[in-house]
Amino acid sequence: MNLYELVALGGLLHDIGKPVQRANRYSGDHSRQGAEFLRELARSTSSKEFELLSLFSEFHHRDEMNEVAMKGKIETLNPKRFGLSVEDILRALWIVYEADNLSSAEREEGKPQSSRPLYSVFNREKTYPWTELDFGNGLPVPGEVPSIRSDTYSDLVKKLWVELSQTQLKVDRTLPVLERYLTFVSSVTSEGNVISLYDHMRMTSAIALAMLHAGCTAEDVKKERCRKEKRFLLIEGDFSGIQDFIYGVTGKGTLKYLRARSAYLELIGWDVVLEILSRLGLTRANVIFNAGGHFLIIAQNTPEAVEELEKIRKRVVEWLWEEFEGKLYLALEWEPLTGEELGRKKGENLFAEARRRLKKKLTLRKLRRFEEVDNAFAPRKTGRLEECAVCGKEVSPGELEQFKLSDDPEIKVCRTCNGLASLGEKLPKVKGFILDRRAHDGEAVTHGPFRHFIPYHDTSSAEGEFLLLKNTLKPPEELGDTVFIPYFVADYFKPGEHGVATFEELAEASTGTKRLGVLKGDVDKLGKFFGKMDSPSKLATASRFMDYFFKGYLKLIITGKTGYVIDAGRLSSLGDWPEEPDIVVVYAGGDDFFIVGAWDQVFELAFRIRETFRAYTGGGLTLSAGLGYFDHKTPIYRMAETVSERLEVAKEEGRNRVFVIDRNRPLDGRHRLSYGWGQYMELWKEYAGRIYAGNGRLKKPFDSKKGLLMTLLELRELYVRNPDDVRWAYLIAYLLGRHKLSDYFPELVGINAEAVEQNEPQPVYWVDGVLKVILMAVRR
Repeated sequence: MNLYELVALGGLLHDIGKPVQRANRYSGDHSRQGAEFLRELARSTSSKEFELLSLFSEFHHRDEMNEVAMKGKIETLNPKRFGLSVEDILRALWIVYEADNLSSAEREEGKPQSSRPLYSVFNREKTYPWTELDFGNGLPVPGEVPSIRSDTYSDLVKKLWVELSQTQLKVDRTLPVLERYLTFVSSVTSEGNVISLYDHMRMTSAIALAMLHAGCTAEDVKKERCRKEKRFLLIEGDFSGIQDFIYGVTGKGTLKYLRARSAYLELIGWDVVLEILSRLGLTRANVIFNAGGHFLIIAQNTPEAVEELEKIRKRVVEWLWEEFEGKLYLALEWEPLTGEELGRKKGENLFAEARRRLKKKLTLRKLRRFEEVDNAFAPRKTGRLEECAVCGKEVSPGELEQFKLSDDPEIKVCRTCNGLASLGEKLPKVKGFILDRRAHDGEAVTHGPFRHFIPYHDTSSAEGEFLLLKNTLKPPEELGDTVFIPYFVADYFKPGEHGVATFEELAEASTGTKRLGVLKGDVDKLGKFFGKMDSPSKLATASRFMDYFFKGYLKLIITGKTGYVIDAGRLSSLGDWPEEPDIVVVYAGGDDFFIVGAWDQVFELAFRIRETFRAYTGGGLTLSAGLGYFDHKTPIYRMAETVSERLEVAKEEGRNRVFVIDRNRPLDGRHRLSYGWGQYMELWKEYAGRIYAGNGRLKKPFDSKKGLLMTLLELRELYVRNPDDVRWAYLIAYLLGRHKLSDYFPELVGINAEAVEQNEPQPVYWVDGVLKVILMAVRR
């Protein structure tokens, strides 16, 4: 074990005694109990490294940092057998001690209570029960959990003991064990704490490793140099052009191809992140977040680190320019900061201020995009050029190949698009990817700026630099020296005749009109929410929980296994949601999602996602969405443009809203096009409850009066053309009275005086959002 491994693991395990103490397993405070837990592990497993690591639990509080006692304990372990000196271990202990202080600088004051649970980072009024992190085991919803019993902690500690005793003592193998068992454990038991113990421990490891690489010594820690001097870097990367990259293809791009482009972008992001970690000697613990084409890493501020980052940035940007001709760009920047700037000081959020400085740099970098490329705008190719039939890239005719996803020999594409076609074919069955600098013939389907992306299956060899394994925290048994990276991805798809269902197959599965539904949504004001975070630990908890929702739990929502079945927005009858919904997730992660499927199922899914998200965040955050319904032959870029525009309208009109269906409004723009989620759900209960029977059927007497509903929509358009005229009101009253249906729509009969006084639209203005959807469902 070298010094860097010791510091990284020591930071990871320094607070292992907290759940042990809450379980009353031994006696003493959490430092002593954690040390005894690790020593017992050493005796049980014959792994003496656990005994060495027990020192990091025993010595990480100020009143325990007695060098005479520390040296005495170190010497009894005979450090030479670990390839370390007494001074090495002493330095490591001081560094982890300081990293623990810096990682917890944001802590709230208050009297601790050992049974107090973890509070939700989205709503500090609500708390979590303890549970293992398991994406197949229901949705973790915060509620009114008063306390965590000691026998619950005992169960946790027993499971943690078994896992650690069977896990190779490496950072990449230890991280997922801690993530599984400590995600829903509070880092401190003061009231209102929202930081997961897992995130506090991994951020301590990250800060400690950065300090060691920055040259921090025991003396530096004692004299507070590492918290006063700019020994750290925050490294931020943000891809731009993502939507154009994924959806900016011609009609030749199939659904499996779109999913491949989405997966490919995720892999490129990991390739860059892992290259930064590799060159700077860091671990996955140093990644505060990596989601949605955006990442943040904590590292050391040294000339060597900055030089490596500059090399990485240039290589990545040049590669993106060469591969995608400016359609995709990565802005990569870094900001030096002191240890104090990892938290608060005297009430000031220094961490947020450091992130604001970094964000300004990132914005300027984006404005100067591709300046890293020498002669970027000089002619790059000469001779006759032809366009790729999918992405539009211009290449020489010799570089074009027949598209693997088409039988038409006339459809020629570039090699990158054919590589993505191969990826799209393999995605439904692939378990993960090996990222390695070398690939044997036929292994890799595509590559990033630094590594090949080699599909991994249960029967594959895991040999390589990194293994990104999908949707699990458990590495395969035979992994060797390959670094394990849990790789969460929302990969639900409805199987079709040839793998992933096609646009046509999804549209044909619809109720009523045969249309393809497209849903795009994202979280409202998430940047502002994250911007308030006052430490890497808190930001890590918030971003991880957010990413879990869209990557880990979305499949449960789609398959109806979260328990959030709603009345409003349901076009199927109760209990008729299919076991395998006709849905395909094109992309979901970070804070947004893009989903296609049978239009009626996509419509209902939008409301399921919203209700589940509201429960998941304890009502602390909201999301907005845009819906569209298209002929399956519509080009995907046009669908993406339409729902993106509708999502923007929903956000501009107040957020926490949904653009349900195309609709008209007065030319003066006085009324909104989107609906508040709650508003629409009330309208659905009100109108659909009276006229819609479910599964594409109207209730009596409307089953024979579909034309009346269409006439109502025409009269609604009369109102839209001139809201100040009242002719529409008389005509509606006459229509409903003649059919003896006035009692079904009492709010539509006459003028609503209160709406006039408040300059709000008349009720008839809102009815089309429900009636149009129902008429699509009952169309034969």
